[in-house]
Parts: sequence; C-alpha cells; structure tokens
Amino acid sequence: MVISLWQQVSKEQAPGRHATPRCRVTWEGGTATAVEGRTASSNFLSEVQEADGTPLPDRLVGDIQLVVSELVTNAIRHAPGPCGLQVELSADGRAVRVAVWDTSSKMPTPRPRDACRIGGHGLEIVRAVSRSVIVQPGSPGKQVTAEIELPQPARGESASW
Repeated sequence: MVISLWQQVSKEQAPGRHATPRCRVTWEGGTATAVEGRTASSNFLSEVQEADGTPLPDRLVGDIQLVVSELVTNAIRHAPGPCGLQVELSADGRAVRVAVWDTSSKMPTPRPRDACRIGGHGLEIVRAVSRSVIVQPGSPGKQVTAEIELPQPARGESASW
C-alpha cells in the first residue's frame, strides 16, 4: 500500500540559536485525513516531551490534537488539491504553533455561535483553545495558523521546549 504522506521532523538551527523542533506533513489531493494529522502531531509532541523530560498536560495535548483535527478537516472539506500541516514550537518557546495550508483562496468565515447548528463550529473551537489564530492568503490558497499556549514552568524550574 502506498500512502501519499510525507513527514519530516527537522531541527533546523541557525548559528547561535537553539533548534526549533517541527513536524511537516503534506498530502496530495484527496489523500489527507485528520487521523494522519493527529498521529503526526502526537508523535511530534512525544518527541518534544522526551527531549525535555517534562510531560505536557493531557488536556494540552488533547487541545493541540483537536486544533490539528479541525484545521485538517476544514482543509479537506473546503479545498481541492494538496494540503499540508506543520506543527512546531513557537520561537519564544511558550506555545505550539499549528499551521495548515490548502489550495483554496476562499478565506474561512467565522459563523456566529449557534448551539442548534450541526457542523460549522471548527474555527470557533480552534479560537476557543488557542491564544491566537491567523489566516493568511498564500500562493495558491491560504494558511491558517493557531498557537496553543504551553504551561510555563514555575519560578526556578526550567523547560527546554
């Protein structure tokens, strides 16, 4: 079985700077699944936790996987062609950044809250668990980036994420 999935975990490092761990996954048109996105992000978070030696809270891991799932599902549902996912630590080490790109130039439109509506809550959910959400036009398509804040170590403790 051939799976059109490319995953790369890279630790690029500029001179004098700490490495920025990240995971990238790209899918050809019609092959993306939210499960593959969640699996890639889960593996990435496990590697980050192993490197640091400090476990992330289960709720935070769940929130990150929820964001990945919602953004990848939206890309699958609303855009033709290839799409991709990148999960990385923010430059300040205080958040996990989840970015999903697709080939549709149509920007997502947040809908008003409606508890009776079935579906259409993805962006609302992503915004609820993220410290920021940015939608940027791309060529082709767009990228949606969400940052989920990491718990900060208590004074005197260190975390190397």
